[in-house]
Amino acid sequence: MKIIIRFLIKVATVIALSYILPTIWNGFSNPIVNTPLDAVKVALVLSILNTFLKPILSFFSLPITCLTLGLFSLVISAAMVVLADNLLDGFQVGGWVAALIFSLAFSFISATVEKFIVDDK
Repeated sequence: MKIIIRFLIKVATVIALSYILPTIWNGFSNPIVNTPLDAVKVALVLSILNTFLKPILSFFSLPITCLTLGLFSLVISAAMVVLADNLLDGFQVGGWVAALIFSLAFSFISATVEKFIVDDK
């Protein structure tokens, strides 16, 4: 049940960011997701990429991550968003800086909401 709740939080975060980010910054194409079904696809693809591909990339980029004091992990997170943008038709992010802002906001908002809603006892 917790997995479903976490997934629904991620979907709601994608939908919220698709409304909020284009109004804050013009680097985003308007809208980020076209339909709620596209938001479900984005949340699913980002979850799969972050579960399977991101740890592999983090392992192989460990030396450069250490040299940059961990800042290269932000590049890897943005790369996951750009890859999701390339895989899905209904999801558009306007470049690397927009992908970085989206990944930071997505991680922060979903983690914060999950902390208050999902009980890990």
